[in-house]
Formats: sequence, structure tokens, C-alpha cells
Amino acid sequence: MKLIICRRPGGEKVYVVFDNQLPAALKRLQFDKQLSMENVRKLITEADGYQPHLIAPAQGYRRLIESTMITIKSPAEAVVDAVHSILKDLVRKSIKETAELKQYPSLKVEVMSAACESLDRIRIESKKGTSQLVDMESNYLTVDFFRMLPQDVEKGGSKRVRHNRL
Repeated sequence: MKLIICRRPGGEKVYVVFDNQLPAALKRLQFDKQLSMENVRKLITEADGYQPHLIAPAQGYRRLIESTMITIKSPAEAVVDAVHSILKDLVRKSIKETAELKQYPSLKVEVMSAACESLDRIRIESKKGTSQLVDMESNYLTVDFFRMLPQDVEKGGSKRVRHNRL
């Protein structure tokens, strides 16, 4: 416990993952390619059909946002893996430095095994939760989102009312 309380390496390492690694991974994603005018035009045209009389690009917008949000899944899951690795390392160090467990090697092995199994289950659940959060955010768009487009506001229309989600 002295290792965890005095030097706090685990907490600081977790902050590094969220403050440095995740933003760096998000910056490496090629959003500019996905959000290029050519790709946007292509997605909207494919989503709503090639007929020029259709003026409802909502499905295309949804596909564009969904395809962009899906790229976030990989860095988010990498954060789960990084935190999992940090926690496993902390468990190993804690068990190694616990004097009482040094007297009972078989108990030490069992405690380590149980802790690692538990962390592995939490990792799997966390990845599922992360994936669900990304999916929920990409599917959040409702018809209200598309009722008043920015170009309509520029033409003198009223601004779209923002609805807060809980």
C-alpha cells in the first residue's frame, strides 16, 4: 500500500492516458478526409438516392456522423486497454510488496490470479460499454436535428432549438 499511497504511480499514469494518449490518438484520425466536401457530397448522394428532386439529405448526414463516430471506437478501446494494463501492473506491484503474502506463496498466486481474472472481466465489460457509448452517440440524431440547417439560419430563418440530453 505504501507504493500506492506515497508515489501514486497508477493514478498519474491513468491521467496520462486520458490527457495525452487519447487526444493524440484522436488527432491521428483522419477526420479531414472523412469530412472533405467530396466525401460529404458522396455520402449524402448515396444515402438519399441519385434523384435530383430529393431534397432531404438527413440520412446522408446521419451516415456521415455515424462513419466519423465509428472511427473513435478504436482509440476509446485503446484507452480501456491502457488503463487495464496500468491496473494489472499495480496489482502485481502491490502483491509483490505485501509482506504477509510473501509468507504464503500459494495464496499469493491465488490472489494474483483472482485479481487478474477480475480485471480481465472488467476490461471486457468496459470495452462493451465504450462501444455502446460510441454507438449511442452516433445514433442520437433525431429528425429535430435536421429541421433547421445552418444555411436556413443564414437566410433569415430562426435558429434551431437545442435540446439537452440527460
